[in-house]
Amino acid sequence: MRVRTLVIYITIGFVAAVLALVAVQYMTRRNLEELITANENLLDEYRMSSGLSHQADSTSRATLTRKMDVVDQSGQRVLRWNLYLTVGVLALLTAVFAIIIGRMKKQAELIGKLNVSERKLKEAVLVKENFLANMSHEIRTPLNAILGYTNLLQKKKLDPDTRLHISTVQQSGETLLAIVNDILDLSKIESGMMRIEQVPFGPEALVHSVATMFHHRSAEKQVPLVVTFDPAIPETITGDPTRLTQILVNLVSNAFKFTEKGEVNLRVNRNGGDGDRVQLTFEVTDTGIGIENERLETIFERFRQAEDSTTRHFGGTGLGLSIVRDLVHLQDGHISLSSEPGMGTSVKVTIPYRIAVVGDSLPTDARMDDVHPQRPGLRVLIVEDHIINQGLMMRLLEERRIVSRVAANGHEAIEILRHQPFDLVFMDIQMPGMDGYTATRIIREELKLAIPVIAMTAHAMEGEKEKCIRLGMDDHIAKPVRESELDRILTHFTKNIPANGSVANAFRVIDLDYMRGISNGDAVYEKLVTEQFLHLMPRELEALSAATGKRDPGEIRRIAHGIKTTISIMGLNTLLDEPLDVLESETIRPEDIAEPVERVLSICKEALGEAGIFYRQFQKE
Repeated sequence: MRVRTLVIYITIGFVAAVLALVAVQYMTRRNLEELITANENLLDEYRMSSGLSHQADSTSRATLTRKMDVVDQSGQRVLRWNLYLTVGVLALLTAVFAIIIGRMKKQAELIGKLNVSERKLKEAVLVKENFLANMSHEIRTPLNAILGYTNLLQKKKLDPDTRLHISTVQQSGETLLAIVNDILDLSKIESGMMRIEQVPFGPEALVHSVATMFHHRSAEKQVPLVVTFDPAIPETITGDPTRLTQILVNLVSNAFKFTEKGEVNLRVNRNGGDGDRVQLTFEVTDTGIGIENERLETIFERFRQAEDSTTRHFGGTGLGLSIVRDLVHLQDGHISLSSEPGMGTSVKVTIPYRIAVVGDSLPTDARMDDVHPQRPGLRVLIVEDHIINQGLMMRLLEERRIVSRVAANGHEAIEILRHQPFDLVFMDIQMPGMDGYTATRIIREELKLAIPVIAMTAHAMEGEKEKCIRLGMDDHIAKPVRESELDRILTHFTKNIPANGSVANAFRVIDLDYMRGISNGDAVYEKLVTEQFLHLMPRELEALSAATGKRDPGEIRRIAHGIKTTISIMGLNTLLDEPLDVLESETIRPEDIAEPVERVLSICKEALGEAGIFYRQFQKE
């Protein structure tokens, strides 16, 4: 807008200057024409008077002189007016250019102020994002332990009083987590980073799963939740089931919060549609305290509740309905609310969806039963610096009969992975020394391992999962770790790894069939020979490396022959007979030694790791 004004000023100035110059030229030309005419007339009179000089007298000559004086004065006047007009035009041009320069200077100052303001705004946004990320991490880390251990305690046999205390701790932790999630969701919406997915899902199953979530709440308050589902609704639709679940959970939770007697109703109806589009209306009504009409307009405002005492009596942040409204609008929907004090409240949400076409596949249900799938034989590395979370993850994996090991930071994790194989890595992001991003990069680029690495972080900002995957990780699991999410990760990334109840059958390198055939099930013998392998193998590998460094063929042949005997109990002959035969050969050239030695060292180191895992099962018994 300011640039347009400046262009107008410049145009007006130039037009005025051109018009003034044209006017000066026109007036000067007219005056000069008049002077020329006057001079020609005087010249004619002069000629006539000269030709008739004998008839001239002093009177005629005086008249001629006066006329010439008038012509001279007119010429002088023309020159003065020409000078005046020229000076005026120059003054006008100077004024116009002064205005233009002033405007340009002011424009530059405003642009500078705008840049400073924009930089300060970006800095403020960055500070806010960093604050929210740090707050999320610092709060979610202890929450992970609180909720995780309370879940473990609730699975044990407890007396009623202790169970009540633990249930109270868990509910308080869930409430705190909900507040943190609300604040993070609000930040995502404000920054425009809240994403709406388009995936096929079954609306009826989703609604009933939401109702199941409130089964215990309904029983505790003795307020039934009545669900009504329109049979005309398509079986499968395309939209964002996560955000719809969030909307319904928020609305039903509010209904229960403010209802002490009566019932809560959740009605889902088809509200028209066109072609492959359908509109669904979700209405949640309660028989609670209600809201006064004059407060209905502010009920969707952030950090606002109907009464100042509501927070004290019922809790909450006043963000729930605001987030619901924003989520509905992001999905091109509409939300309305009606209420009457003492009679209850009704919230109606209408959202358009696309009817899923044939071939769209429904997402699998990630909800697991109370009895978690057992995955014996899996080897999982937990990279976590928080000692409480270390213990929690180990307990969760022990429940699933998974062998786990802990690394306190990225450096320790790298060293462990250099010498031992694992099926999966849970990688914390924020750790001292070496963070999860750097450790993952080394795993991919230096160790060349394709092992699944799962980011395990308390950072819950939008884009965190994408960042983790972009930097080499395979998936993301947020703290507090939900057992359903843990089971989903384990099922998805280890589905091709055998888990049939025997650790021995899940190894990649060692083959225990030979040992089992000899032992006839004698665990003492298996423990003894495994212990001997773990004791002898590192020494023989060290001796092989030393002999290779000295380029001593005789010593290399002797060690290779001894290794053949040591590895047989672990079933490694199939993998190592070929390189060991090469090393035992008397015709091998010195330049051909490095490759078979490297192969023997690599396979034996991996075998040591697997044998160590196998040996630890005897220590637990």
